[in-house]
Amino acid sequence: MVKFIIYFFIVIILLQIIFKDIKEKIISNKSNLLLLILGILLGVLENNLYQRFLGSAVYTLPFILIYSYGSDFLNKECMGVGDIKLMMNLGFLLKFQSFYKILLFINISFIIPLLFIFLKYLLTRKISNEIAFGPFLVLSFVLILILEKYGI
Repeated sequence: MVKFIIYFFIVIILLQIIFKDIKEKIISNKSNLLLLILGILLGVLENNLYQRFLGSAVYTLPFILIYSYGSDFLNKECMGVGDIKLMMNLGFLLKFQSFYKILLFINISFIIPLLFIFLKYLLTRKISNEIAFGPFLVLSFVLILILEKYGI
């Protein structure tokens, strides 16, 4: 029952992150901190804190590299720090299980936004400079959980 309540609050926070990021292009520190606290509670309940901290580090590393080197290469921010913090928390919730799962997550989290940008361009013939990346990270998180449930 306690895990159900924790997952319920995680879903509420993720929905709040999606709507706020779409509207304001901001992922609040409060939301990220709450996700981290809930993830730590899950780790204590499931006795897998080590896997969760490792997942947090390994899932976040590619995004930190993209943030730092992509920004240097493009001379502007290619993703926000809130997205990096959200990725850290999603990695914490997903736990480290295999590098395959990490590569799958990274591919999903970049292919879906590219498809979105392409479809938006086809419909409007305009290219937007910024998109909210948080909703795509959350969608990738949900897709990984679904694939994990079916053993993929």
